[in-house]
Amino acid sequence: MKLWPQKKWKQAFLVLFLAVLVVVAAIGSIGLYASSAVNKDVVSGISVVNPSGSKTALVVYQAGLTAYPKDTSYAFANGLAASGWRVRITTASSQAPSNLSKYSLLVLGFPTYSSAPGQTIVRYLDRLGDLHGINTAIIALASSTLQRSADVMTQKVQAANGTL
Repeated sequence: MKLWPQKKWKQAFLVLFLAVLVVVAAIGSIGLYASSAVNKDVVSGISVVNPSGSKTALVVYQAGLTAYPKDTSYAFANGLAASGWRVRITTASSQAPSNLSKYSLLVLGFPTYSSAPGQTIVRYLDRLGDLHGINTAIIALASSTLQRSADVMTQKVQAANGTL
């Protein structure tokens, strides 16, 4: 049994087939790595913006593959601070605050992957359980699938008794 064909067109076809196979395997590996990286809890400390603000907001964001979710969440926090809010900001993780009784506003910032909110922010919201009517803002970050992701998170917040 010969593994390498004798005819040139069969050799070219075999080389092309093997090249496609290698590319597909590489893309699959990159996809698995990216998926595990974006759904991993990133623990960070809590930053306070405008400590002398009159009302307190908690901004929790899911870190993404780029700095975009963090930058957007901090920009939102700075906007709240400029409006007189005291803002605490951190990443969605098991270390993020779960007692919301001292906050007037909860802000959830998250990237969208496969038309859905990132799993880290979803897990955080699930850990919170009942939001007891706390005012909640969502910052959905995506390109073409933004509305579906925002709708999913809106439904989850409403199911947890949050007020959007």
